[in-house]
Amino acid sequence: MFMDAKLTFNSAFGTPQAISATADSAGIIDITGAGSGNAPAMINGFPATNTSIGEDYGAGDGVAIPHVYVNVTTAGTGAGTVAISVAAAPDNGSYGQGTYTTLVSTPGLVGTTLVLGSIIDIQLPPIRYTLGEALPRFYKLIYTVTGSATVSVLANLVLNPQQSLESGLYSNNYIAV
Repeated sequence: MFMDAKLTFNSAFGTPQAISATADSAGIIDITGAGSGNAPAMINGFPATNTSIGEDYGAGDGVAIPHVYVNVTTAGTGAGTVAISVAAAPDNGSYGQGTYTTLVSTPGLVGTTLVLGSIIDIQLPPIRYTLGEALPRFYKLIYTVTGSATVSVLANLVLNPQQSLESGLYSNNYIAV
């Protein structure tokens, strides 16, 4: 697995986000790299103009499946819960963020169960859309805190995190019948 500094949900690559109340991720991933409110550098069509683009990160190619890889950097506290949702939005026509739609959410995770170094792996599902709809350009996380819970995390969009490959491993001396 490789981590890319442009695919982080934190304010800066390697800078954990402290979560103690419901909030959006500090970083928003713009798949064009231009940033919200800026026209992408890609030129498409005739006459040559910048156009709104998007991509279904959840589609993958069958082998390289995108995941949100959340690493707990400070042990969680409190009996409350933290749920993590992945949301996506298309370009609003002015190169800004359109309306976000939640793609997938974790169940509420009790603060004290989020031990230092634990990993929360969220596989991105393919987006269900119809012809003519805009694909997402922006991706963010939504941390929903219920009760009293705190934790600090690093969150990145990655391909094939290590633990996603472990399901195909077998123990020694496996007997094939």
